[in-house]
This record gives sequence, structure tokens and C-alpha cells, in this order.
Amino acid sequence: MTILEMIAQVAEPWAHAYSDSTLLMTGVTFTHVAGFLIAGGLALSADRAVLRNCGPAAPAFDPAAFESMHAPILLGLGVTVLSGVLLFLSDVQTFATSPVFWSKMGFLALLMGNGAVLRRTARRISSSAEPGRVWQALRRSAQASSILWLVAVLTGVMLVNL
Repeated sequence: MTILEMIAQVAEPWAHAYSDSTLLMTGVTFTHVAGFLIAGGLALSADRAVLRNCGPAAPAFDPAAFESMHAPILLGLGVTVLSGVLLFLSDVQTFATSPVFWSKMGFLALLMGNGAVLRRTARRISSSAEPGRVWQALRRSAQASSILWLVAVLTGVMLVNL
């Protein structure tokens, strides 16, 4: 028995409960989308603030306000990950063998890595000896974040059609 078969076997009671209950399907799917909507909406708002106010002469950019967005974004992502695990366990064989699923996981990993870079770069704004380079790095990271959030949504929509 492969690891995939063992996971599917352990998840079988959940998969049956999930497929037999419209309420459960709706609740888990809503939780997944809502967590992603909250995290992505806040992240895109933060990205927009960076892109609109990015430069050494940008008094409107507040690193503390930017930093305060991090916890709710992570909370939304956490809800999304937990509900995503439940969705994965509802049909292990389909998701585990889907290139679209693994593409989405890859984009989410890139998104989270970029988020760490974005946060670290924003912290360096006030203390950098070369603020122009830091602003450029922050701008590139915000642009990448916006693109990665949209690609993650696209791959999620593609998963619905499996």
C-alpha cells in the first residue's frame, strides 16, 4: 500500500461525510474562500499602498501600519490552509495526482516566501543606508505579491473544474 493509498484510506470517513453533506461542503468551501478573500484582500491593499507610496520621498508610507497587516493576513492564510487540508482529504486521489493542485501549492509557497521578503524589506526602510535600493526591492516584492495572489486565485478556480 502506498502512502497516498494510506492517506486516502484514513481520510475515507471524512470523504464520505463531506460528499454526503451539502452543509459540510458549503461550510468548508466558504471557510476556504473567505480565508483567502480576507488574506488576499488585505495583502492586495498593502501592496497597493506600497506601489502608490513607494519612494524615499513618500511620507504617506507607514511601515508600522504595513506591519500591522501581517497578522490578519497570516490568520486568513491559516484558515485557508486548514480548510484546504479538509478539501484535500475529501478527495485525496484526485488532488494528490493533479498538476493544477501542485501548481497551486507551489504558487502558495512562492506567495508566502515573497510575503516574508516583503515584510523584511519594509522593516529595513527606516534604517537603510541605501533607501533607494530598499524602496525598489519593496516595490518589486509588492508587484510580485499582487501577481502571485491572482495566480493563486486562478489555480484555485481551475481546481473547481477537476
